[in-house]
Amino acid sequence: MSKQRKMESMLVMLLLLVFSAKIDAQALLEIRGRIIDSSTQETIPGASIIIEGTKTGTMSSDKGEFFLKAQVGQIMVISSIGYKTERIQVVYDKKNYDCVLHPDFQMLEESIAIGYGTQNKRDLSGSIGTISQKKMENQATPGIGQNLQGKLAGVTVVQSNGTPYSGVGIRLRGVGSFGASSSPLIVVDGMITNDGLSNLNPDDVEDITVLKDASSAAIYGSRGANGVIIITTKSGRYEQPLKISANAYYAMDSFRKKIELLTAKEYAEVVNDYYRAASLPVPFSDSEVASYGKGTNWLDEISQNGLKQDYSVSITGGTEKNQYAVAMNLYNGKGLIRNTDFTRGNIKLTNEMKLLPALKLGVSLGINYGKSNNTNWGSAIANALIYPPTVPAYDENGDYGVSTHHGEPITMVQPLIYVDLEKYDQTWKKFLGNTYIDWEIIKGLVLRSTIFAEYTHWYQDYFNPSYSYGPAGLVCDHPTASLSVSSNQHLNYEWDNVLTYSKTFNHDHSITAMTGYTFQDATWNNLGASRSTFLNNDKLLQVLSAGTSAINNSGSKAEFAIQSFLARINYDFRHKYLFTASARVDQTSRISKEYRTGVFPGASAAWVLSEENFMKSLPAVSFMKLRLSWGVLGNQEIGNYPYQTTLTNNGLYYPFGSGNEGTIYTGVGPTSYVNKELKWEKTMTYGVGFDANFFNSKLSVITDLYLRNTSDILVRVPILATSGVAGSSPYQNVGACVNKGVELTLGYTNASDNKEFTYDMSVNWAYNRNEVTSIPNAIVNAFSRTEVGHSINEWYGYVADGIFQNEAEIQNWATQPNAEPGDIKFKDLNGDNVINADDRDFIGKSVAPHTFGANLSASFKGFDFAASLYGQVGAKVSIDAVSFALLRGGEQTSAWMYRQRWTGEGTSNYVPRVTASDPNDNYRRSSFWLRSSDFMRMQNIQIGYDFHRLLKGRPAERISKLRLYAAAQNLFCINSYPGFDPEQGINVYPIPRSIYLGLNLGL
Repeated sequence: MSKQRKMESMLVMLLLLVFSAKIDAQALLEIRGRIIDSSTQETIPGASIIIEGTKTGTMSSDKGEFFLKAQVGQIMVISSIGYKTERIQVVYDKKNYDCVLHPDFQMLEESIAIGYGTQNKRDLSGSIGTISQKKMENQATPGIGQNLQGKLAGVTVVQSNGTPYSGVGIRLRGVGSFGASSSPLIVVDGMITNDGLSNLNPDDVEDITVLKDASSAAIYGSRGANGVIIITTKSGRYEQPLKISANAYYAMDSFRKKIELLTAKEYAEVVNDYYRAASLPVPFSDSEVASYGKGTNWLDEISQNGLKQDYSVSITGGTEKNQYAVAMNLYNGKGLIRNTDFTRGNIKLTNEMKLLPALKLGVSLGINYGKSNNTNWGSAIANALIYPPTVPAYDENGDYGVSTHHGEPITMVQPLIYVDLEKYDQTWKKFLGNTYIDWEIIKGLVLRSTIFAEYTHWYQDYFNPSYSYGPAGLVCDHPTASLSVSSNQHLNYEWDNVLTYSKTFNHDHSITAMTGYTFQDATWNNLGASRSTFLNNDKLLQVLSAGTSAINNSGSKAEFAIQSFLARINYDFRHKYLFTASARVDQTSRISKEYRTGVFPGASAAWVLSEENFMKSLPAVSFMKLRLSWGVLGNQEIGNYPYQTTLTNNGLYYPFGSGNEGTIYTGVGPTSYVNKELKWEKTMTYGVGFDANFFNSKLSVITDLYLRNTSDILVRVPILATSGVAGSSPYQNVGACVNKGVELTLGYTNASDNKEFTYDMSVNWAYNRNEVTSIPNAIVNAFSRTEVGHSINEWYGYVADGIFQNEAEIQNWATQPNAEPGDIKFKDLNGDNVINADDRDFIGKSVAPHTFGANLSASFKGFDFAASLYGQVGAKVSIDAVSFALLRGGEQTSAWMYRQRWTGEGTSNYVPRVTASDPNDNYRRSSFWLRSSDFMRMQNIQIGYDFHRLLKGRPAERISKLRLYAAAQNLFCINSYPGFDPEQGINVYPIPRSIYLGLNLGL
């Protein structure tokens, strides 16, 4: 080629390069946009925008905005934690992009707390339930326990009563012991706490994890037999913009159901019936009976509309080397019963700092204060249900009305005296804090050392004033005031040291190994004192020094300690085959040295079928996993000194000498025998589970089958009275029981679709069968019995079979001494033709075998809706209480019984006649007193709207959420129980129906 031709070729190539560069420069566009949440339409700060195949990228600002340069045809990859990754191609004629990200609900719940660590949800091989903050943030509740009701299969949550300060009782997978506690272990931010859930701020909870089976709870060893509930509170995030959220609600409480009371006319009639049955002159004349109307409704007199107010603020954020969170809460409640009030305040500070690239230092401090002004509401409710409605609440002098009939005073205290005069004031202060270091010794190897401290001081004083209403010396005459004071202090500290190593080999094998040592020590101190005879009832004189007689004082101390060694390994092969093994060795002061060491292993395995090639050809299957688990757990909630002899000097006096020269010495004697061979109560659990998602994870299914065998249950075995022991017989490890169950959860969501209307629904059901398999002697209570072959505390008594209508029915029935027409007839179960104690049998379960729940949430263009319900089937509850009396006559008669009573042949086949002496013993423990406790409760229903979508200008830039909502809790309860609530007894503070108005603000 000639030199000229070479020069021409080079010139052409140069021109082509220049032209190409010009084309590239023209295609490099300046792109602006926003990252938007598809479900809430809110912008997403901190999202990553990367040009695919390059290192070019940026992050969205705190307003969700971004700016970068890209070439036409390049792909923007947009991602953010908790959202599905999106890919958008840059086109020539578009410079502004609204990039919509869709929540990945599986990802949002991936990393969950499992005890001394976290794990991805899809990699779990045990039975673990979770409730994320997303599921709780739009629900107004006074306590964390209500967030658990009906949400997880196998988790039963019962509100103990309806007072503003009431807590909840929680049971996982049935009752596992009749000697020790059956309550689950509570862990808050890593610390094992003895304070439960009642004093925590619900708005500060990030998520709740429930470890239900032995393989997952084995890491807690001797404390995990009844399951574990792990609470994680909110914290900041590194490089997160400052976020402020504020929540407030105002709620009004009312009775969901009031027990009907006798009218004054009905009361006069039944009292006359009683006196006639006793062959006595009736106290009310016919004209008096006819003149009475409704009379005084004593439930109305002692009750009021309740109120609840709650205000909380949280601040979170972080820089490159620091993350922080502040949470504050103030709650105030006024109860349904007069003079029952409660105030709670919480403040929590958390901070974590990166001192070095591999070293972090964190601290958390929480302070809680509570105060309740209380009354003797239990006695007030009991008396209000049966106090004579013929008596006015106040007499013409403004004093409390006191009843007489036929010249004889009523033998009950007027209900208003209990709620107005008797005072129970309680205060408590709690400190819960921890400090920790995280040191990444080498890549993947992290040491975390944490010191926890929990301090609680609880103080109560009970003042029963002097008063005199009615005749001297009777129940409404109380001339001497009394004051009782108690002060309790509890200190609990814990030191955890956990070493964790995580490593992935060849992209196929992932291992996380953990080992640790923990130590915990807890002490209790109690002081009590009381005095009586005060000058007057003035508030300023309600101190101990003002009392001059009946001077008493007492005090006690208790302490226990436990140290533990623990280890766990998680193995993952290609996210297909999963294996977990753990073990904990506990040593506790609650058991003698020879037996105090317990070893608690657990293991589980899972097979992710959806990762197999033969399953990938099924497009309907998004995820499918089969789980197997086994483990051994302990129960150390057996008291502090069950293996040690306890002594008393109460009433043990020994005279030496005779006459006036004799001396009396105080002696000491045992209150229990020693059993140094006490061991742990142990529970061995087997489980199999199945998890599956279908149709792009829209439909989810979770199923679990389990078998819980509990052995070495503590039972007090009776000893001879001649043993010389003044108190309880010794514990022995001689009991056993089994719980078998199945759990099912179904869910469906369309949130993965790009739709303005989204919804999420789920239902759950659980069945548990409890059976005692070993016990030396039946444990007999007044109306229940624990015996081999039956469930714990099963109802036991006679079987009622209607009412004798006439004398012929009595003659044709088995011999039932003293029976008359109108009395209850009882079945002859043993066939000997005589009704006696041998005809008693098990007549119903006290714990429901079936529980269920359902939850629904939906959103549309700023509107949101949520509803949840739960219930139970298969148990019975007793109405055997004086305040819900069978017709015992006079002042002890309920309206429910009165209106169904037998007054002659054919009038009733259910409630017997009015009698004065009850020769048939209609009051005996029988199925007559039992009612079904089946129910379905609408626990929560809520609707809200986020107005921030309507804001413009600077308010729109600053406000990310402005939601107003209305809600109702305990709106209705479908049941047949005649009392206040099927989950409660008769004389229990009723659970209110609450109507809420609230505001959620985000900045």
